[in-house]
Amino acid sequence: MKKNLLIMLLFCAATMTSCNNKQNQANASTSVSTDSMATVAADTAVEGEPYDLEAIAKAIEGCTYLSRFENGVAFADKEDGRIYFDLQGHEVGRPEDQVDPDALHVKYKDGKYGFVNNEGKVIIPYKYDFALDFSDGMALVCNDNNEIGYINTKGELVIPYKYDNPSERNGNDFHEGLCAVVVDGEHEWFSYIDKTGKLAFPGVFIQDGDFCEGLAAVTTTGENRQSGYIDHSGKMVITLPEGWFGHKFSDGVAKITKGNSCLIIDKTGKRLFEVNGDIIYTGSDIIYSNGLAVVIGKGKYEKQWGFMDKKGRITFCLGKEEE
Repeated sequence: MKKNLLIMLLFCAATMTSCNNKQNQANASTSVSTDSMATVAADTAVEGEPYDLEAIAKAIEGCTYLSRFENGVAFADKEDGRIYFDLQGHEVGRPEDQVDPDALHVKYKDGKYGFVNNEGKVIIPYKYDFALDFSDGMALVCNDNNEIGYINTKGELVIPYKYDNPSERNGNDFHEGLCAVVVDGEHEWFSYIDKTGKLAFPGVFIQDGDFCEGLAAVTTTGENRQSGYIDHSGKMVITLPEGWFGHKFSDGVAKITKGNSCLIIDKTGKRLFEVNGDIIYTGSDIIYSNGLAVVIGKGKYEKQWGFMDKKGRITFCLGKEEE
């Protein structure tokens, strides 16, 4: 009888543990917790990785500049020249440049901005007081009253001049069909418009990130301000703890920051790891491609270039003990 009772108690304990684990996983899909979510161990191997981090570390040793991976190939500048390599660290030939023959580029001349093609031919005349390159088929332009409008690649003003100049900050051009514009200049509040100039959804924000991979980092207004990520409908799908701010997603992950602290999260809001602020410099955004992001060391790794994977492993730290 006692033996049967012991078996039943062990079974119940195991069931409760399993249920708690499932509940924690469900909670992780809607918010980021800095307390309850375990950080993925930086030295844990993952089967089926598309890259060989140790081989890449050897290939780029001593480099003075690194590019991001594009279509599985990156390059490194060294004292004796530039090398191209793949995700297994093998040296490869230089990829062919992908040139869009229809691309237009903003150009400044005689106090005005216009647009030229790849051959330097003027396609849209020099008539704007300010302009930015095309993004998602639309370009920001300013008139002499410092008002913002948007043109298409034909030079047609499809969204009239009516917005305040956001001074080249995040959210001033189109991404995934949406663009953040100033709707309250006094408070510097933003909303999102579509390519017809209509508001895409209700709501105003004090942080206005570009949409990337279906999400944009925002902070709401009002007394109960909330930072997180919205989808194309304006719904907050990832909420961040108080004081944390989001940055754009790339390759399924994004960095969030609070002061000098920096975490990497996935698109469910799950915390993957904490970026080591003592040795890593990454700029305003950490941009991943093919599972890796370019980073620069500081401190004892001063000015060393390397790659960081989605577990926090870094090429110039592999196999080296912390001092």
